[in-house]
This record gives sequence, structure tokens and C-alpha cells, in this order.
Amino acid sequence: MRSLKLEEIEEKYKDLWPGGHWRPKECKSRQKVRYLLCLIGKIDVDMRSLKLEEIEEKYKDLWPGGHWRPKECKSRQKVAIVVPYRNREPHLRTFLHNIHRFLQKQQLDYAIFIVEQLGNKLPFNKGRLTNIGVLEAIRVYPFDCIVFHDIDTYPENDNLLYRCSTDPKYTRHFSVYLERAKYIERYAEFVGGVLALTVEQLRKVNGYSNDFWGWGAEDDDLNNRVKLANMSFTRSKTNISRFRNTIHERDSGNAPDPCRRKLLGLTRQKYLTDGFSNLNYRVESINYGKLYTHIKAIIPEEEYAKWKKYIKTIGC
Repeated sequence: MRSLKLEEIEEKYKDLWPGGHWRPKECKSRQKVRYLLCLIGKIDVDMRSLKLEEIEEKYKDLWPGGHWRPKECKSRQKVAIVVPYRNREPHLRTFLHNIHRFLQKQQLDYAIFIVEQLGNKLPFNKGRLTNIGVLEAIRVYPFDCIVFHDIDTYPENDNLLYRCSTDPKYTRHFSVYLERAKYIERYAEFVGGVLALTVEQLRKVNGYSNDFWGWGAEDDDLNNRVKLANMSFTRSKTNISRFRNTIHERDSGNAPDPCRRKLLGLTRQKYLTDGFSNLNYRVESINYGKLYTHIKAIIPEEEYAKWKKYIKTIGC
């Protein structure tokens, strides 16, 4: 409770701006981040499905909704990690355990959004869930970068920085080499797994298509949209782009979409009217938990019925 001299106090706080103004320094650039944060490159992915309570114990400094940002600096980007989800609880726990550790070492201002499709009547619709995740995320925080992430895919190298490109002409694809593909690069246009676009880029392409029900091709359609908007995906074809996977049987509600190839040929004529612009959904609940924001979404059954009628008109 001492009343120090003003000169003594000024000596303690030399980094203040005029008027007693202070703000954290911007987080370091890519060139310096490895040294400062002890990024080590290849990391061991823990494939265990720990209990949620164990994971919460490891990450006590998270804000509600699985939100974290560094205290010592201001992150260059605000990143929402959007994960489409249904009936994969063990994979969710493995994902949360690994991804928080990975992202915090990179000094990201980030939050994790798990978007769950409620009910098992309708086939899984990854595109709709990712669109829902984006729209709900930007309602609650000014995110400028969205990372779409499969729940069974885990990065193996912490030098792979989860950030969007600063050049508006480029989007980013991270998961080039997957364990389930024996770390062999898949077809040239593959952009599935983990990818990043800015909010502005997503608005430009109208988000994902809502028309892919079941497994397959929604990411290929997004790649088509990116090209039509005069942008392109960039990827690092090096060891930093390696990802482990949880190997599992395909979900019963996620059978291959029989119309996927036909729909892929229609991207040009429908992408401006199929996506954010015609998304129909209802949020059952949003829970800002300790490790993640859990969005429970309902896709109306009439949306699937409309799609069934539509695919008949295109000869599918």
C-alpha cells in the first residue's frame, strides 16, 4: 500500500505510450515464431480418447467455448476451427486433446466450433454443417479466418501454421499427406481434410454447396467455386503437411452420394444460389463448454425432400 513517487512508477512502466496507453505487441512473424515458441517440427499425436475431464484439466486457461488467445501478444489473425460432426464422440475427444496443444503453441487467437447434425433420419451433410458453423461463429466474434477440419484428422508437425493466406487470391489446403492414404498425395485437385479460407473469400464463393448428402465431393465442389472466383488453393508439399487419422468404418448415415459426380458438373451454373444464400436450418442449442462451442443444428426434412426432387430433374 505504498505511495511511490511518480518517477519510480514511470521507471517500472517504461513501455507505456503517452497518456498511459498500452497494448500487447503483435505476435511474431513466421520467421521468428519457431524460435520464440519452441516449435519442434514433427510432434507425436496422442491417439488416445481421454475423458473430457482429463482434457479440461490440461487446458484450464481456455475461455468458455474453447476460446483461447495469447496474453503476451496480439495474434495476427482470429481463427475459427469449424468441425462438422455426428456420432463420433471418441474421435472428438482425441481431436480436442491434440488440437488445443497444437494451436496454442502457434499463438493463435482461436475458438473451436463443433457443429452437430441432430437426428439420424437424413444423410450427413458436411457442406450445410460447415456453412452453419461459419455463420454462427461470426455472430459471436470477429473471426477473419476459418479453418475447416475433419474430426478424425490430426496434424503431425507444429511448423504448419493454421493461418489464412494474406493474399486474397489464395486459399490454403493443409492436409496434403494423410496416414489413411499411406502419406501419398491424392489426386491433384484434392482439398479435403483441413483447409482455410478467410471470411471474405467464403462470402465470395457463397460458402459450401448444400446439395451433397452423404459422403463425397463437397470439397471438390468448393475447389471449383474457388477457381470460378479467380482464386486458387495453395499447399505445402513437404513433411509439414502430414496428418494422422483415426481409421474407422464409414458411418451408416454417410454412404457415398450417388449424384456427386453429376452435381460437380453443375458448380458454375448454381454456386451463386447454392450455399450461404439459401441455407435453411434451425439451431437447437449452442453450448459454450470448457473445450469447445457445441452447436446442435437441425436440417429440416423438407430440405432433403426438395433435393430428391431436384436430382430427378438433372437425370440422377
